[in-house]
Amino acid sequence: MKIKTNTMAMLVGATLAGLSIAASAGPIIIAGTDADDHGFLSVTNQNGWLFMQKAFENLAPAVGNGNHTVTCLGCNTGQAFNAFNSSTGLSSLNGTWTFVDLTATGDITNFFNGTGATNVNNTGIVYMPTVSSNVGGGITDAQLGIVNSNSNALNSFVVGGGGLFTQEQANSGIGYGWLSTLLPGLIVQGDNGGPNFDSSSLSITAAGNAAFPGLTNTDVSNATPWHAWFSGDFGGLNTLVTGPIFDAAGGTFPGAVVIGGGAGTVFQCGEPGQPPCNTVPEPSELPLMVIGLLGLAYTMRRRCS
Repeated sequence: MKIKTNTMAMLVGATLAGLSIAASAGPIIIAGTDADDHGFLSVTNQNGWLFMQKAFENLAPAVGNGNHTVTCLGCNTGQAFNAFNSSTGLSSLNGTWTFVDLTATGDITNFFNGTGATNVNNTGIVYMPTVSSNVGGGITDAQLGIVNSNSNALNSFVVGGGGLFTQEQANSGIGYGWLSTLLPGLIVQGDNGGPNFDSSSLSITAAGNAAFPGLTNTDVSNATPWHAWFSGDFGGLNTLVTGPIFDAAGGTFPGAVVIGGGAGTVFQCGEPGQPPCNTVPEPSELPLMVIGLLGLAYTMRRRCS
């Protein structure tokens, strides 16, 4: 009898633990855009830089690890750094958050192993710019290679409540290597191959509106032209923004140009130590679920006594 009671207690505990992982995980925006290459400052941020600013402003409230530093990995001197500096500096985060740019390979290595002054343990949002082949000062293959070798650390950072915002990496031979490690079934197409697409148009989805209500179709369209889209296994990620992909019949279908999600988003749902895919209840449903589990445990206890 005691075994059954303990089993039910373990079930309740495991369920609540899974929910706590999902609830604490951070927000994610993985964009196939190079918004940093298509913006500028004219009193206020314009076009792609405005999209970046609004992306940071939507990510920040959903960060769950308590840290208030945005760390750019690979914003080298040029357009990429200017875009990061302007989009964060003119955002609502300025004054309560700090903004750090790491470019030395040693600093990026120490960021992931936790020994750097700025590291995964004191960062709230990790940002990666467009690759250097597509924007001046973008993340280089040497810098991106370090990120690729630390995909598990990046995953743990997000699971722990950290936010992630990345831009187009399809124009690098090693682009999105970290993402492919976490989601082996994910397919990246665009400038690197696949069907033709209309790079001038983007539309935010219902999931995108739900995750980041401060973003609009106008905001995301400011990030055009875009260069990459995603298909295959998204794991725990959702399609936030779509763009038209041309099919064999001459029509179009919506391709996922921006994927991710708001607070509680994880990459590898369903994997060991991760919550089940697409089964995280809405916050309003959590009390009912807890009451139901406790009631079931009580019933089992009565039967076993």
